[in-house]
Amino acid sequence: MRDATWMFLIALRTEQRAMRGNPLLLVNSAILPAVFLVITVETGRPAPDHATERVVAVMLTALWGSTVWMSGGVLRRERTYGTLARCVSGVWSPYLVLLGKSLGATVYSVGAILVSTTLTAAALGLPLKASHPVWIAVALLVLVCSGTSLGALVSCLFLVTREGLVWSSALMYPVFALGGLLIPTGVLPRWLRWVPELISLHWIKDFLVGASTGGVALSSLGVATVLTLVYFSVAGLAYRGSVDVARREGTLDLA
Repeated sequence: MRDATWMFLIALRTEQRAMRGNPLLLVNSAILPAVFLVITVETGRPAPDHATERVVAVMLTALWGSTVWMSGGVLRRERTYGTLARCVSGVWSPYLVLLGKSLGATVYSVGAILVSTTLTAAALGLPLKASHPVWIAVALLVLVCSGTSLGALVSCLFLVTREGLVWSSALMYPVFALGGLLIPTGVLPRWLRWVPELISLHWIKDFLVGASTGGVALSSLGVATVLTLVYFSVAGLAYRGSVDVARREGTLDLA
């Protein structure tokens, strides 16, 4: 157990060091949320009571984009560096290594997005609220876990197809449009309003907005936590299955 924990921490630290020199971190986790926030505010400045909701929606939208490119690209980078086969053929579960790397990428992404959105909101003069800081911290912890699980799930695409980059990119915009983040669920067609309910970021948004403005909706946080656990389980099954197939077919190092 101790050795497995060390392996997880080593994978986490390795990914964090890789993130420091990754230009995509600046683009996706610092510039992207700032651009989103400026565009959404300048196209229709929110009332003071809705400013926090707008900022939270931008933050989570940017996190999804960052997850696709950063956490979801963990295996793409390993394949590019020629170390993918070594990662999945060690003594310890390759899924443990993937989770450590996805967590490292997610922590950096969330931190950069929080700094970027906070500074941009201050520059735009948006009045932000934080009525329940402890609950907000709990929600951010769930957010990191959820981003890690989503990143691990997206990473599996790079083991089952050579077009993983294309498919992961294609996943970005449906969540932007149907995730219940920047675009309210109420404006979606009725036959699509069930989609946000399957996305943990939508429920985290509801909880963060409530905790920031005065109300704590524990049911939303509970649903987000359950969905995150489901993502972890599905990612684990998909990863193990895709690794087994790639091992049998000898395609781990194919670009």
